[in-house]
Amino acid sequence: MMKLKRWMALGLLACACGSSTSTPTPDAGRAGSGTIDGGVNGNPLAVKDAVFGITPGSLNVNVVAGNQPGLCNLLTGSTVPTPVTVFGFGLLNLATATAPVAVDVGVYNYVDLFHLPPLTSPGAGRWWDGAFAVATNCTPTGTFATGGTINVTQVGSGTTDLKVTLNNITFPDGGTLSGSVTAVYCSALQTQTPPCGGISLLARMPVTE
Repeated sequence: MMKLKRWMALGLLACACGSSTSTPTPDAGRAGSGTIDGGVNGNPLAVKDAVFGITPGSLNVNVVAGNQPGLCNLLTGSTVPTPVTVFGFGLLNLATATAPVAVDVGVYNYVDLFHLPPLTSPGAGRWWDGAFAVATNCTPTGTFATGGTINVTQVGSGTTDLKVTLNNITFPDGGTLSGSVTAVYCSALQTQTPPCGGISLLARMPVTE
């Protein structure tokens, strides 16, 4: 029998904590990249690194783009060496309302996963949810996105970079983000509870058990 559980996909992405003396060593051995135009609450995001991970079971892809290098290492730390501006988002591909499948190439539409009632699904389709934050500690407050689309142009894996374009990502203050991101694999983003996490990116989605 299938039953539903709540998908706590992203209770992690915007913190990026760690030691200011750590050596950036993502699993890919190099940094991600990107160019993002616009800003949120008056804050731009000049991308210096971008990382992603794939959560077992739900198969959602967690992505963080930030203005500091060494995001993969920073996500496993317990302090914030300096304010870190990040955009974190999750990608979810549902074959049916309760059957997640691997993220693939295509356009992912925004859905307010965080505020869905328990055991509620947006239905079959490609979905994303995310937030923007300027983190000064391990529990920053994020600003949730309200719309826009994310186009996956290259599927990521442990050995292949994830490539996406951000198309008019909107926020409550009227801010927008658009651009492209190439994220490298980071195993720290496979977990939903890394040591330093929490801009409340808790995209709750039902998955089967």
